[in-house]
Amino acid sequence: MKSYLVVFLIFFSSKGLLGQMSFSDLDQESKALYLEHVYGGQPDDDSVLVRNAYVANYDSELRIPNWCAYHITKDYLNTPTRTNRFKKFREDPDVADPVSDDDYDGLFDSLGYARGHLAPYKILGGDRDDDGRYAALDGDSDVDDDLTVFQGNYMSNIAPQLHNGFNGSGGLWFKTERWVQDKVVSESVDVWEFSGGLVIDDRFIETVGPNNDIAVPDLYYKVVIKEDSNGQPEVLVFLFPHSDNKDDIEERDIFQFLVSVDYLEAISGLDFFNSFSKEEQSKIEANIDLSGWTQYMQ
Repeated sequence: MKSYLVVFLIFFSSKGLLGQMSFSDLDQESKALYLEHVYGGQPDDDSVLVRNAYVANYDSELRIPNWCAYHITKDYLNTPTRTNRFKKFREDPDVADPVSDDDYDGLFDSLGYARGHLAPYKILGGDRDDDGRYAALDGDSDVDDDLTVFQGNYMSNIAPQLHNGFNGSGGLWFKTERWVQDKVVSESVDVWEFSGGLVIDDRFIETVGPNNDIAVPDLYYKVVIKEDSNGQPEVLVFLFPHSDNKDDIEERDIFQFLVSVDYLEAISGLDFFNSFSKEEQSKIEANIDLSGWTQYMQ
């Protein structure tokens, strides 16, 4: 088991946003989407951006999402090929002073940073309006499901991620997303996730972009949830150093980076599963329990 030093994290409130709202201020359609994607209660008290495929809390000071929450079904993996209009990264129309695609220009060549999705591109598909049509490159594309993909490419869903050894093929982040999608969800198991990045100390934030105002997280995490046959949550938490270390990358085991929910809460200040009773939270959060996941770890 990988060990980590517990550190205190500095947080910033999200200010100056056009579209972030509290749950009570959402319309009925947005509330339904929120309840689909945010499993067990929102981990903070901040306002959120509600999208078709995910819910996010965006930090306007760090200019990256604090966290994204999303529900994944097998049908949601029916995402169009990432090309043409589905490849384009877009400014978020609901964010004041939004990050643009151009703000990341040159970062890969100079520093190795890619535009990293927190809600993955691969989960942006599906016939979400049940009309028998999907987002597609041909003329039969569904405009509502097209929008779902476009929203996933909003820059408010993006944070700088090292491509080699982390975000790219064989990297820890990449391998974890593929494991969830290919080993778990592909077996028709619904999964919910919270994904986010953590900045350890505001005195030493690495910033990038033309104005050096886009923060680079020191750690990234995924809280991965499915339900057992009784509808009770089974949870794994992955906590990764944001590193491009390629040493033995093919042999690196993502399950070496598991921590408890309690541990993640202690270093992040977030409070997951707060809609559950204290007794239920203790059962979910105190330990790492692989018993409900072993069949997917082969």
